[in-house]
Amino acid sequence: MAESIYEKAAKIIAERKEKRKNELSRRRSEVFIKEPRIKEIEEELDRYGIRMLNLIANGEYDENRAVSAITAENREFVKERERLLTGAGFDKDYLNLGYYCTKCEDSGFDGGKICSCLQKEITEIALKEANLSTLLSEQTFDNFKLSYYSADFVPEYGCSPRENMQAILSECRSFAQNFDTSDENLLFCGACGLGKTFLSSAVANELIKKEKDVLYVSCNALFPILEDMHFGREVSQNAQYIVKKLGECDLLILDDLGSEFVTQFTCAELFRIINSRLIAGRKMIISTNLNRNMLKNTYNERIASRITGGFSMLEFLGDDIRSIKKLEGKL
Repeated sequence: MAESIYEKAAKIIAERKEKRKNELSRRRSEVFIKEPRIKEIEEELDRYGIRMLNLIANGEYDENRAVSAITAENREFVKERERLLTGAGFDKDYLNLGYYCTKCEDSGFDGGKICSCLQKEITEIALKEANLSTLLSEQTFDNFKLSYYSADFVPEYGCSPRENMQAILSECRSFAQNFDTSDENLLFCGACGLGKTFLSSAVANELIKKEKDVLYVSCNALFPILEDMHFGREVSQNAQYIVKKLGECDLLILDDLGSEFVTQFTCAELFRIINSRLIAGRKMIISTNLNRNMLKNTYNERIASRITGGFSMLEFLGDDIRSIKKLEGKL
């Protein structure tokens, strides 16, 4: 059985903890050989916690005299250890090997909850397995700015671009929120630079938080991989992994459909991917610069029918946001 993302992340934390333990053990052995007295001190310091626990168990922790005596003794041991370490040519803190994460002391849990260090590893693994770059990982619902879309009414649209995008944003949030209970798939249509990739990434990031298995792949990159594998050419392990996940992941995002070189082979593979996932009830988001008629003309009636019949079509309207950002100096 394949490891879950959590198990992979937990293994990283465990390996980190084991690495610290082994390094501390190596340093202790090195120091004890050179200065045996330090071993005795370390043993006394290790017993410090036990002695304090015994005081608590005996109801004596509040008796300042007993606590102070043990604490003072402990401080003297620390000072002696520092003197001996520096005298033996070591740094005084050579045996105070810090934790990678001081909040959880490399356990992965802070106060009974998943520590931020473990959550960071979970997120990074999830993004890598979803094929999301660091840039795309920053594209979230919270970072999506409606202000880039004009609030002016456009008779041709029957609304303003901003109103249109408000509706699309709401639909995308709903898609992510109701992912487990809805059978909806999304088709993002519209010209370049209108936020299709951004909102695809936002949905992906939201679902990754829910520990869903997401794969994000550009059609321009996917179909050459499929062609190479079909004709027995060598492909990378990452490419093999992407192909394996095409039919298994909870959400497949095919970005920029129509950017690939369209052949009979790509048409057959596209239909196979879409049809198999729809039959299996596995969700998809497809983004494309093509409209309904262009899809039919670029591919074929069967593919166009499967897409338009199995997906909710969201049409992105307005001006190229990337051009606006460029003028603002943000690109």
